[in-house]
Amino acid sequence: MIHLAIIEDDPMLREELTEFFAKNGRINCILVVESISRFQQFFRDFMQINVVLLDINLPDISGLAGIPVVRRLLPDAEIVMHTVVNDYDTIFKCICAGANGYLLKDGNLEKLAASILDIETNGGCALTPSVARRILTYFQPRSGQKQPGSLSEQEMKISRLLIDGFSYQEVADTINITLNGVRYHVKNIYAKLHINSRGELLKRYREGHIGL
Repeated sequence: MIHLAIIEDDPMLREELTEFFAKNGRINCILVVESISRFQQFFRDFMQINVVLLDINLPDISGLAGIPVVRRLLPDAEIVMHTVVNDYDTIFKCICAGANGYLLKDGNLEKLAASILDIETNGGCALTPSVARRILTYFQPRSGQKQPGSLSEQEMKISRLLIDGFSYQEVADTINITLNGVRYHVKNIYAKLHINSRGELLKRYREGHIGL
């Protein structure tokens, strides 16, 4: 039996979800609240919650910011985002914060229940197909571009210096090229890695996507 908690601020959807899961013999909805703070207030250890269905656009603390809050109370639970938000940035932030799944609200409660059952009983990954495609697209090379990580030796040197906090001028002085030369290489580095800033370069490096 799956013990489910729902954090959802839309009262009509809360009621719809509660009524639906009340008829499901394999998913027991035992806690339904409208915010992260209410979840903290009403959560009890004896509830043995193993799946949390979490909205993102919540009134006090966002679902994204609430992931670590829920995780502290339920370190072993599956946290599945249930939202209308469908952009790369939010999807990856939620996954990096510790979400186990990301489902878009489409009104199909049978599919929702099936995804919850799959992630808990079979170790599946609860992803709406369009979200899964976004994730795959993110890691696939764009037309005419090389695979991420196919940097030249010079580009790898420059990337390491950027990650270490060197300014463009300091990079130029260190490897004995012009400032415009640095800018040219940085532009190529960003294109190859499908990124747009030093911050993204550092993030990809810390996450192990770039081997330098």
